[in-house]
Amino acid sequence: MFQQSTFGKLLMPFFALFTVVNIVFIVWAEKWDAMQLNHIVIIFGNALLFLLTMLSLWLLLKAISHKNPNVLFRSVLLSTFIKIIIVGTGALLYITYIPKENRSRLTVIAVMVLYLVYTMIEVKTILGMNKKNSTNVKS
Repeated sequence: MFQQSTFGKLLMPFFALFTVVNIVFIVWAEKWDAMQLNHIVIIFGNALLFLLTMLSLWLLLKAISHKNPNVLFRSVLLSTFIKIIIVGTGALLYITYIPKENRSRLTVIAVMVLYLVYTMIEVKTILGMNKKNSTNVKS
């Protein structure tokens, strides 16, 4: 099982991305709003993606320590399913409950780009952990 300090080290790139995105959208809020990007929705989406990524990373780290490779596969599918359902539900709620004149397609696209960035960092992190774990098993 992975120690808590290992989990903390793995969260550093995610926390850095979360912090940078929030700072950028808070400091230049008026500019983003002028470009039809709702900075509040993007900050909320960023927080949601960060929390979902922490949950996903925790599930995947637990799965890597199992000897059965199917556990890792199922955990990847489960974490992807959870993230897509929650992000999709958030997008539907945004489209449904925000008045049409206040809605922005660019905001939804920006959150989806953040989703892709979080996912790429997560995959890189898990592949690195899996590679380290498989070399330790061979030794």
